[in-house]
Amino acid sequence: MAGTQISRWFNWLDSNPAWQFLSILYVLRWLLLTPYMIAEEFIFADDQVWVDMSSKLSEINPALLFYLVVVISPLLETLFECSLPFFVLSLIHKKKGRLPTRPWLFVIISALLMTLLHPVMAAIVPAFISGAFFAYCYAHFAPQGFRYAVMYTTAFHGAVNIVGWTTIVIGSNT
Repeated sequence: MAGTQISRWFNWLDSNPAWQFLSILYVLRWLLLTPYMIAEEFIFADDQVWVDMSSKLSEINPALLFYLVVVISPLLETLFECSLPFFVLSLIHKKKGRLPTRPWLFVIISALLMTLLHPVMAAIVPAFISGAFFAYCYAHFAPQGFRYAVMYTTAFHGAVNIVGWTTIVIGSNT
């Protein structure tokens, strides 16, 4: 019963226009992660790696940091974490005809790659969850073509990173 409701929910999500699909994913990601992120402020308050990294990033020109964090990083991460595993799994599944409608193995692999690229203790859970959201986004748009999958996933990832960029820039000015 629950599986059927979840499947119906994903069918509904996938039937939305691109802007609504991305907006829903964006809000859901924040709803899922915000409680954890609030708790991690207390759990990882003394995480020196996190403090040092934020301090170094705040020294970079805000416009350059924006370009790196909101444009370049999401693009490169989308190519490495989504495009590469999607391509490999597509080759493997070519023998079977095509990828499943919702390739959950791809989502898990992509989320694990995201986690590996963000090895700071405070970032492991958010990286895995975000990686799963980005991978689902990529898989949703991949049937329309590589360009669309990369463009929409990079935009989604960039919109998430704007929050981090804002936090770094505002934090350095206080």
